[in-house]
Amino acid sequence: MSLITRYVLRLFITAIAVSLVAFVSIFFVVDLIEQLDRFLDRNVAPGYIALYYVYYMPYIFVLTIPVSLLLASLYTFGQLTRLGELTAMKASGLSLYRLLRPMLLVSVVVCACLFWAGEWLVPHTSMKRAEIKSEHVDMQGGAGQHIRYDVYFRGDGGRQIYIRVFNGRIEEGTGIHVTEFRDGSVTSVLTAERAVWMDGRWLLFNGVKRQFLVGGGLSEYTSFAELEPDGWSETPEDFLRGQKRPEEMSYGELDQLIQNVRRGGGDVQGYLVDLNLKIAFPGAGLIIVLLGGALASHLRRGGVAVGFALSIGICFVYWGLLRFAQAFGHAGLLPPMAAAWGANALFGLLALILLVRAPK
Repeated sequence: MSLITRYVLRLFITAIAVSLVAFVSIFFVVDLIEQLDRFLDRNVAPGYIALYYVYYMPYIFVLTIPVSLLLASLYTFGQLTRLGELTAMKASGLSLYRLLRPMLLVSVVVCACLFWAGEWLVPHTSMKRAEIKSEHVDMQGGAGQHIRYDVYFRGDGGRQIYIRVFNGRIEEGTGIHVTEFRDGSVTSVLTAERAVWMDGRWLLFNGVKRQFLVGGGLSEYTSFAELEPDGWSETPEDFLRGQKRPEEMSYGELDQLIQNVRRGGGDVQGYLVDLNLKIAFPGAGLIIVLLGGALASHLRRGGVAVGFALSIGICFVYWGLLRFAQAFGHAGLLPPMAAAWGANALFGLLALILLVRAPK
């Protein structure tokens, strides 16, 4: 590794670390001020508040890393320009692309870490944070936190489950209604008075199961006093927590959910948008660094303040476009790929134009 590469990397990585700590700290302070009244009103123990923010930290890091990369890119080139080092490097035959190369390599590593965090770390910590919020912030405690009403859950194989009341303390649900779909058609409907979790399996009591032909029409009608349903992989914790949100799922889990919904004839448009975003958002880091380097090469003056303002402004626009496209994708107004990758494509094109026109 050459001396210039080590120097550029030291500037870039240091700027990433400092800006990341600053943005995460600002985020925590703002969120704590916003949530403090609720914590005090519910008498939430300090230990649970600390755990809440520990589990919140991976999600905050994922959100703030792109703006940190952009600020670090602008700062690095700003320092090289301010000290006259960029001019000297170009005079010695080094091109802008050569200076960008080590920064892009770091960005690739960061993007891979972002994908890993979104695939394994963030889903787990988001569920833990949601549990703390549900049990110690949104609820008053007592039996209420173990009881859920009107539980809707989409299971495997195109199965949709409705439970009128679920008691997590005794692991029992009442008012059970289960509909199974195949290729958009209802294949069976099951109703039962109770569902009880016993010895790692579900038992249904006092119900009726109706089987339907593929083309329509009743094929079988069975009443039962006790029944062990086949293929139920759901646990009491699943029903108590409810259906996972897309950000709480890994790529594989969300893909499996899409297949189940599609087999059941449901609408998968919104899920496909969220699935593509799990790859598109980590990839934004690489585009952000390209854009930062291209912008910095056009700037002749300005220090940290200018870089900070540009970073906040650009990332605000990027995040706004991403959320607007996501909303349009969920509404079916944009294809899933366009909704997820549109902001990346637009900013990537802008970065390439600026790089081609930048003084080499």
